Amino acid sequence: MVIELIEQRLYDAYLPREDQQVIWQHFATVDHLEPTAADSQWHHAQKVHFQQQLYQDTVRFQTFYLRTVGAYTAQLAGLPTQFTALQAGPKILARLAARITALTPQSPQAVLDSLNTVQRHMPAQEFQLCTAKLLPLPATQRAHEAGGTITLSSVVFNAPQDQALLAYGWQCGPRCGFGEVLWVEKVNGRWHIKQAEQIWIA
Repeated sequence: MVIELIEQRLYDAYLPREDQQVIWQHFATVDHLEPTAADSQWHHAQKVHFQQQLYQDTVRFQTFYLRTVGAYTAQLAGLPTQFTALQAGPKILARLAARITALTPQSPQAVLDSLNTVQRHMPAQEFQLCTAKLLPLPATQRAHEAGGTITLSSVVFNAPQDQALLAYGWQCGPRCGFGEVLWVEKVNGRWHIKQAEQIWIA
């Protein structure tokens, strides 16, 4: 799940700086304000190309930090604490409440509690990544340095354990970041993001 999160949800932050620069320069020179379908195709092709070059080339990996110690709920997706408040909230929260109910109808409040609980059991070293490094956040490290800092919630699985929900927050600058809830599905032994709900952005 963390590989998918880093490669699909954190913009291009996992790419080496020189690869990011190629993408930035391309979009700085286009003569239109909104990206076109051709821009999206070019961007996707570049990401695939850069990702293939990066795969297992550990010297070029970007470093991300995993916050487990001293983390608090607001560094996740910033969800309400009560399921009734989630149901009665804005459209995006009500949609998430419906997803929780569909995934685990017996215990929606327990699911919300898990999505508001910072994951502390798996240290950074236990996550095996193939295009980035994930390290524990040192006490002296500023959270927005390198590729930024990720805070994960506990994962909630459905009964067959082929779908799950995960909340996370990403801090990419002193006042830059966002929090999302991911709905993921296991397909052919790999987890893929089916849907992402962005709850806050700064």
